[in-house]
Amino acid sequence: MRRFAALVVLWFVAVIAVPVVFSQMDQSQPVVYTYVSQFQVPRANWAEFSENTEKSFVPIADKMVADGTILSYSTFEHIVHTPEGFTHGSAWSSTSIAGLMKVLDEVRKAGPQPGQIAATRHEDYLMQTTMYVAGNSSGMPAYLRVVCQNAKPDKPEGYAAALKKYLWPMVEDQSKKGTVLYVGLDSQYVNNAAPSLRCLVISYPSADSMDKWATAVNATLGKMNQSDRDAFFGAAVTDSRRDVMARITHSGHK
Repeated sequence: MRRFAALVVLWFVAVIAVPVVFSQMDQSQPVVYTYVSQFQVPRANWAEFSENTEKSFVPIADKMVADGTILSYSTFEHIVHTPEGFTHGSAWSSTSIAGLMKVLDEVRKAGPQPGQIAATRHEDYLMQTTMYVAGNSSGMPAYLRVVCQNAKPDKPEGYAAALKKYLWPMVEDQSKKGTVLYVGLDSQYVNNAAPSLRCLVISYPSADSMDKWATAVNATLGKMNQSDRDAFFGAAVTDSRRDVMARITHSGHK
């Protein structure tokens, strides 16, 4: 369960978090890969870890975005903490695995930073998504939510189909309104947990936007008849949901 709760974080990811100029969701969307690196840092070392990230990772990520190696990146700090969970992380996205590895190679040239050495846990994830939408807003992401569930193992594709049918029109509407900057459905490229795991990654420009999003989701679910609700919620394994909420500290996108 600890490993599953850890994977929930992504996104981290997304990159979870940075808006990239993509077309609306359709079958022609290119695959986007995201590398997520997370650490559990003792509270006494939080400031040191953040300073190390700003000096070592951010300049490299900015350069890689500028030259087109990666599409976007973000660094983040968890808001809702758990005893076994992670506290800090970074993520970057590319249309190729090679792009992700170029960032990783550059970061590792400087060796582990003091804040990383102080960490008590560390884990990496490599995710992929072909179902996403980005808004037209020029605002930068401030908050991240990741909602992970296990799809039914015998028909994992049913989860994405249900999401597209019942929730995606609302997603696209909220994207156009600027309530959300990015929404994407991630699956694992390298399986650290059950292959049926699916994570909905959402980035917001403000805390107020999270309230607006919740209102829109509840309104959509409230309009469903019982048959639709059964189909929508029945696409996931009962009680498998785990959530993440984080504050985005740095970000950049092409």
